[in-house]
Amino acid sequence: MGSNVTCGHSPGKVTTTGSPKMSVSNQPVLLKTGIMSKPVGGCGTPPAADASGPTAKLCTSVTAVSVGEAIKLTVGGMPVMLDTLAGQTDGMVGKVTPQLSLSATAGQTKLTTS
Repeated sequence: MGSNVTCGHSPGKVTTTGSPKMSVSNQPVLLKTGIMSKPVGGCGTPPAADASGPTAKLCTSVTAVSVGEAIKLTVGGMPVMLDTLAGQTDGMVGKVTPQLSLSATAGQTKLTTS
């Protein structure tokens, strides 16, 4: 939860939820379920359209998390997400769908469990 998960279009930020069963620097860790389908706010992609329909659309939610699950570190049998996380949103730039720009930066380094 101390990390920053973004859609890649400044200042687009994903609203995440964490698991209180494990924390890093007193912040709950992120699981895939705390990122999937979560809303994105502040996406910097300007909406656009042409005669064929939308050509650009704001990122509004996370549609996939494809990379970044820890191999050994789990909470309730679910892998903890790492700062290598990558995925997709429902946004579109230049008729490119899906967006492949979901990423994270870690904001903490000290692990504790409860």
